[in-house]
Amino acid sequence: MDEIQNYKCPCCGGVLVFSGAKQKLHCDSCGNDYEAETIKLVTEVEAQAQTQSRYEWESYTPRKFSMDDTSLAAYECPSCGASIQGDGSLGATICPYCGNTTIIKDKFEGAYMPDYIIPFRLEKKDAMSGFRASAAKKMFIPKAFKSESKIKDVTGLYVPFWMFDCGAEADITYNAERVSTWCDSKYNYTRTDYYKLYRSGTAEFENIPVDASLKAEDAYMDAIEPFDYSAAVKFDSSYLSGYLADKYDVSVEDSIERANRRVRSSMENMLKRDTTSYSSVTTQNSSVRFSGGKVRYAFMPVWMLNVKYREKNYKFAMNGQNGKSVGNYPASKGKIALLSAIAFAITLAIAMGVCGISIGWSLLISAIMTSIVAVLAIQSTRDVTTPANADMYAKTGSSRITKSEDFFLYSNVTRSARAEIKNKGR
Repeated sequence: MDEIQNYKCPCCGGVLVFSGAKQKLHCDSCGNDYEAETIKLVTEVEAQAQTQSRYEWESYTPRKFSMDDTSLAAYECPSCGASIQGDGSLGATICPYCGNTTIIKDKFEGAYMPDYIIPFRLEKKDAMSGFRASAAKKMFIPKAFKSESKIKDVTGLYVPFWMFDCGAEADITYNAERVSTWCDSKYNYTRTDYYKLYRSGTAEFENIPVDASLKAEDAYMDAIEPFDYSAAVKFDSSYLSGYLADKYDVSVEDSIERANRRVRSSMENMLKRDTTSYSSVTTQNSSVRFSGGKVRYAFMPVWMLNVKYREKNYKFAMNGQNGKSVGNYPASKGKIALLSAIAFAITLAIAMGVCGISIGWSLLISAIMTSIVAVLAIQSTRDVTTPANADMYAKTGSSRITKSEDFFLYSNVTRSARAEIKNKGR
């Protein structure tokens, strides 16, 4: 004998009962009626979207360097604790992370070999000129920074990365509303239609990078993406000649969650982009599953620049392939103060002169606008931003919606007297 299925109201969560008179499922709590087939299908897709998310990655351990390779040496920084490796013939070596000049050469042992490496494309002089060009474009940094700042050191560093590949599928349900308005001679009407949406999709991702070094700040490494993987070659220690290479000290297991977050975000964004015809959409349940997860170890080229300006050090990182430079510049207090004063004066003039708003409200609006302008100006001096998803690592043509269903649930119409609205606006 089949088990009796009890359904709950999508509006209030009350128990639905079948109404013989209406031939529909009825909720005594809120009074809404539903088609039985609609509620059945909604219950089925909700169960699919409530499936536990699953992230499957293969177990992986990179190979160790051969101890026969005497061309490499280990270097330890007594200031920040960085442990790096590089060409044993390097002379005076500067720590790429903190700029310390008393870095200690040590015996090379126990390091792991990457599967592949992306060689440097930009020379040191290119990195220096690229930094100057980037600084020149910053409108709200001190003018003196562009002329007085000194590049203390520029170090070519191969940063270790874990590279993640996977296939992904997702099932998500949403609560959605579609609002329409109209009026007659007496009333303004608002109709809100309520829907349950279901979206399912798949995608494939490759070479999602997660830096594997504690010293390489995640925000900096994320911000200089992407790298051109078509230039990747099988690792050979000869590519380290003249450069340093960091050793990984963040395991695959500790890096997986960062890759998971980016893929999960991409899948959720992909499906939600298919719901834009509604006035509002909120996610109710989401299930994302990975399959065929693979991991590889790689070295990526990064120029690390330590810049001194008025006794303070500023750190910048640059993609060693395309020259993308990121860092946090000093903000010019004078330029931002002048911009804020102009914004305040213009906003106040518009609020009082054009809109006729009272002096008190005009001052408040002007103060708020001035604060927003100042914050935006300061943010323009900050290049370090973290990508929130893995969109740029989705294989071309692999992202697709596999199922799209919209279920109308019920409507609600409200009205208000037009004269009442006019009185409120006075």
